Amino acid sequence: MRTDELFKHTSKLQDFSSALMALAEHVPERMTLAQTTFFLLAGIADISGRPTTFTAIKEASGDTINRSLHSTYKVLLEGPNRKDRPNPRQKGLNWLKRESNPQDEREKFLRLTPEGRAVLVEVIKALANDHHPEN
Repeated sequence: MRTDELFKHTSKLQDFSSALMALAEHVPERMTLAQTTFFLLAGIADISGRPTTFTAIKEASGDTINRSLHSTYKVLLEGPNRKDRPNPRQKGLNWLKRESNPQDEREKFLRLTPEGRAVLVEVIKALANDHHPEN
């Protein structure tokens, strides 16, 4: 792609940067890119009316989302991270909740909580921000 062709896409990159900045205002310092991507994928599925599962996201993303995500994605969930020994200092962000599939109780859909929806709305607003002089 030539440089002048790349210039046509700088507004998209600017929008993407704005969305990342909106998300960064809410993301804890130690949250990984894999955890952030996982949240966005789960949130997009939920607001699209097609809630997804942890397994479906892992299968769709392949090696893009790392193996340790199985234990670390729980930082996105509501309440304490450990069922067996709740630790009040180890609270989740309360952005996602697990909800049983009515057709198969073993399957757990990931759904946005009101807090998670608010974060996702801010990211979407940042993407939709009409700040381009050519528009």
